[in-house]
Amino acid sequence: MQWADILGMSVGDLVALAAVVLAVLLIGGSVVTSARFRGEEKLWEQLRAHGRRTEAEILGIARPPDRLIMRGRHAADMAAAELRLTFSDAAGQRRDASVRTFIDTELIANFTAGRKVHVVHSDDEPPQVAIDRDRTQLEIPSTD
Repeated sequence: MQWADILGMSVGDLVALAAVVLAVLLIGGSVVTSARFRGEEKLWEQLRAHGRRTEAEILGIARPPDRLIMRGRHAADMAAAELRLTFSDAAGQRRDASVRTFIDTELIANFTAGRKVHVVHSDDEPPQVAIDRDRTQLEIPSTD
């Protein structure tokens, strides 16, 4: 074997290793981002029975830098979005909240600044807030 062959194999091995590391980082980042946005639905399930229901105004909407989209339960494309909301609690105090969730890409235009959404929140300080899926549609159901 000549030095050029050894060097060529070493460079090839380094390139392959870099590709594997990059793939792991991209997949890992996507999983972490997805988990951050999925947690809101679990919170809604917890708050659904005992949380306080109210209406919130959307102050703004933002999408994560990677524009994460996943398949929903009804085979729809669900886009990750962060909603900045303001609402009044039971005492009439104004509260601001940021809610990360997935919204059907066909419905995302309904979540613009100034629009209203129904939320459910805890009495905790600061309150935990989730979109009230019983009153605000985040996903278009399948006809199946």
